[in-house]
Amino acid sequence: MSQTPHGPGGPHRPGDGQPPQVPGGPGPMMVPPRPPMTAQLRLLLRLTLLSLAVSVTNSLVETAVGPSTLPGLEDVVRVPGLPGGGLAAAVMLFGVVLTAALYALVWFPLREQMQWGWVLGIVFCSLAVLGDVFDLAVYLLGGHLLPGLSTIALVAVNVLWLVVASRPEVRAALR
Repeated sequence: MSQTPHGPGGPHRPGDGQPPQVPGGPGPMMVPPRPPMTAQLRLLLRLTLLSLAVSVTNSLVETAVGPSTLPGLEDVVRVPGLPGGGLAAAVMLFGVVLTAALYALVWFPLREQMQWGWVLGIVFCSLAVLGDVFDLAVYLLGGHLLPGLSTIALVAVNVLWLVVASRPEVRAALR
């Protein structure tokens, strides 16, 4: 046994296979510190959760009072109060779970200030706005006012999300 506190080989010297250690600096396996969390990034995180809530509400409204999205299957497993029956409720529930999973793919990386969550959020939000604008046209041209109004709210929140996401303060807080 060696009497030195560094073990049998003594202290590590440069060139012996170990990365150099800078006093007070990060070690070989340490992650660099995060940039400071900005108010704009906090707002973007809140808007992400608000968008999820509005999206789930929009799905409930569309299922309850919107036009049937499953033509020809209205009589399959009826659930009182739902125009599309039990199948429509099951499809809506699956959609809500899938939507929540996609929002989680954006929210958790954004919370950790990872840039790929921001990029994924921009892609998902842009696609959602395009699809929701098409839905809005269908609802309003078809005379379905309540689903149209809930879709307007969803489009507004998602456009606001895109505006806040494009601010330089948000980019500055990401790594």
